[in-house]
Amino acid sequence: MYEELKKEIVDVLKFMEIKGLNHGRSGNVSVRIKGVDHVLITPSGLPKASLSTEDIVVVSMSGEVIEGSRKPTVELPLHTAIYASYNYFNAVIHAHPIYVTALAIAREPLPPVIEEAVLYVGGEVRVAEYAPFGSRELAENVVKALEGRSAAILPNHGVVTCGKNLEEALEVLVLVERLAQSYILSKMLGKITKPPDEVIKYLSELFRRRVLSLE
Repeated sequence: MYEELKKEIVDVLKFMEIKGLNHGRSGNVSVRIKGVDHVLITPSGLPKASLSTEDIVVVSMSGEVIEGSRKPTVELPLHTAIYASYNYFNAVIHAHPIYVTALAIAREPLPPVIEEAVLYVGGEVRVAEYAPFGSRELAENVVKALEGRSAAILPNHGVVTCGKNLEEALEVLVLVERLAQSYILSKMLGKITKPPDEVIKYLSELFRRRVLSLE
């Protein structure tokens, strides 16, 4: 089932590796199929850039394996918690890009220093409260950090980005990593500025309308 979507997941994983957005066995990707209680998700413990469509697992929202011989990623609770909480998200990417991970280690949020950060992410990328990877506590903490946003930083870990489809979730990931790089470089220059408050407010409203329209 879902051969085209499985191929899209595999292609995204290869793109992420090539572009330095993820590496090795880390990270995971999922797509939710509305109406049938199915989630396509990457398996545990394998190099992500070398996966094939046969490696992608189909599970229910309760975590039951419906199709596939692999074990789903340990971060399955994170993905299903996001889908259960936010009906407008149908794709989730968890990755470990260098610059966002640097902020994760520092446990420092990523402020909306460029306009696109508000328009496509919703504003500041918050840092979730710490919990061990793969835990339900981490899933709950990330859900809270994602409120009104399409991305959240996982402390000492990486980042989660979401979208109405996999293309949009990947677009958010690319934007957040470039934003993190620009932010860190600006800090090295010794000065950080943000768009005017009225611009942030206007773009935040546009983001909310776009997200809510997906329900």
